Amino acid sequence: MFDDVHPSVILATIFIFLAMIVILNSMLYKPLLKFIDERNDSIKNDENKVKENSQEILDVNQEVEEIRKNTREEIYKIKQEAINKAKEEANELIKLKKEEIENKMQEFYKDLENEKQQLKESLLEYLPELKQSLQNSIKKI
Repeated sequence: MFDDVHPSVILATIFIFLAMIVILNSMLYKPLLKFIDERNDSIKNDENKVKENSQEILDVNQEVEEIRKNTREEIYKIKQEAINKAKEEANELIKLKKEEIENKMQEFYKDLENEKQQLKESLLEYLPELKQSLQNSIKKI
C-alpha cells in the first residue's frame, strides 16, 4: 500500500506542513490574536469609561438635586422675607393713618367745642332780646 511512497516525499510533505504552520502562525494567527487582544482591551477600557461616566452622571444628578433643594429653600426664605417686610410696611401705614385720623378727630372736636362755645355766647348775647320778644308774644296772647 505504501510501497510506492518514497521517504523523501514524506519528509518533503512534513517539511512543507511545518513551514506552512510557521508561516501561518507568523502571518495569520499572531496578528489575529494580537487584534483580538487589542479589541478585548479596548472593550474593557470602554466599559470602564462607561462605569466612570455613569458614576459621574449620578454625582452630577445628586449635585443638581441638592442645588434645586437649596434654591427652593432660598426662594422660600426670600418670599417669606418679602411677605414680612410688606406686612411691616402695611402695619406702619395703618399706624400712620390711624394717627392722622385721630389727629383730625381731635381737631374736629376742638373746632366743635369752639363752635359750641361761640353758639352759647351768641345765644347768651341774644338772650335778653329773646326774653323780651317772648314776653311780648305772651302779652299778645
